[in-house]
Amino acid sequence: MNLTATAVGKRYGGVHALRGVDLAIPERSIVGLIGPNGAGKSTLLKSLSGFVVPDTGTIMLDSLDVAGLAPSRIARARLVATFQHATPIAGLSVLGNVLVGMTEKHTGGLFAALCGTPGYRASERRQRERALELLRSFGLERIAGLDAGGLSFGQLRLLEIARAVAAEPAILLLDEPAAGLNRVEIDRMSAAIRSLRDEHGMSVLVVDHDVPFVFGISDRITAMNSGRVIAEGTPAEIERDDAVRAAYLSVGGDS
Repeated sequence: MNLTATAVGKRYGGVHALRGVDLAIPERSIVGLIGPNGAGKSTLLKSLSGFVVPDTGTIMLDSLDVAGLAPSRIARARLVATFQHATPIAGLSVLGNVLVGMTEKHTGGLFAALCGTPGYRASERRQRERALELLRSFGLERIAGLDAGGLSFGQLRLLEIARAVAAEPAILLLDEPAAGLNRVEIDRMSAAIRSLRDEHGMSVLVVDHDVPFVFGISDRITAMNSGRVIAEGTPAEIERDDAVRAAYLSVGGDS
């Protein structure tokens, strides 16, 4: 699945948060989105995922224009976003939180659940095995049985993304996935995001303050400033771009 945003605009009163933004997320790719504070990154991310309704433009998931659709409808179209504040389901284990995000339906409905039919039990096993595999990908398998409410901030960020991946999106939008993570967790996050592309065939949009992290995992990068796209290209091309360096990299990667 491809995402193509064209001429997306959003205005809040006299403030132009987005000014005719174009963005492409090709199938099986990792795209980084960078820019200083006020560049419009968060507004664009929320416009793509339905939490903000753009004033102008189209947002195409293959042939479906999702601009202005509700987040739930966009999620059913297999575009899922995570945001900075991770919110686990209180009282559930780490494993339980991931199981909640599973899209597979158990076989046989309520009767099968009450009776514990072989088909229902097999469905439960498949979900549990897949959930544990996701937790392994994010380095969380050893704490699968712990209450998710007691996790560190870094662990919660990893769990939030694992839970989103459990819904089997074709495109995953990540808002500050490295925020609050230590270097070991960032390395694990980088490996996990690459595996989403390489092993699961997903496309990922990554917005993050950590420039080396974004540059290290992205196939292509889009740079924004003042609500506009100022550059798009490979990490090497963006690093050399004078407009990007003036707007973003020259201020030490603070966004």
